[in-house]
Amino acid sequence: MGPGVANDSEGSPRELTGKPFNSRKIDPPTEKINSTNYAANFEDFLNKKPSDKPWAFWYGCTEPHRAYEYKSGVKKGGKSLEDIKNVFSFWPDDEIVRNDILDYALEIEHFDSHLGRILEVLEQRGELDNTLVIVTWDNGMPFPRIKAQSYALSNHMPLAIMWKEGIPHPGRTVEDYVSFVDLAPTILEAVELTW
Repeated sequence: MGPGVANDSEGSPRELTGKPFNSRKIDPPTEKINSTNYAANFEDFLNKKPSDKPWAFWYGCTEPHRAYEYKSGVKKGGKSLEDIKNVFSFWPDDEIVRNDILDYALEIEHFDSHLGRILEVLEQRGELDNTLVIVTWDNGMPFPRIKAQSYALSNHMPLAIMWKEGIPHPGRTVEDYVSFVDLAPTILEAVELTW
């Protein structure tokens, strides 16, 4: 996945995020989870990138995306319907909805496991402290009254940024509204200040 479609100077399609690294595969935990081994493909990228130049890598996973394997959160993720403490009041609180939430959670855990492995690889190679890591989503949960809607939860998406050598005062939480269009200018200003 990428953030759009673009053409090169000759009008031919090009990848906005650079050459894809997606040849390594896994046996996915469910029939609906992508077989791409995101972490191994990232390691392939690191092995091929120039050692003397800055780099960027887009970990654009397809999880969590519908459709989910029904009841995979319980049957394959070892979860229980009782693990869910609250169901939004605008949804029915029943077995179907609770299973759907757990199936979604299993796919988030799949994403998280690959992200964790990517961070471990960066740390092992001594590159984690000087790598800007941005983790976010492009839309809200794929549930009624959230994704593709105009309710409050439609605008609640994760955003975590880590750059140990580049962020002078880490560890703060910002509760303000943040727009992703602000990321590029903010990052470019931060990079300019550190160079």
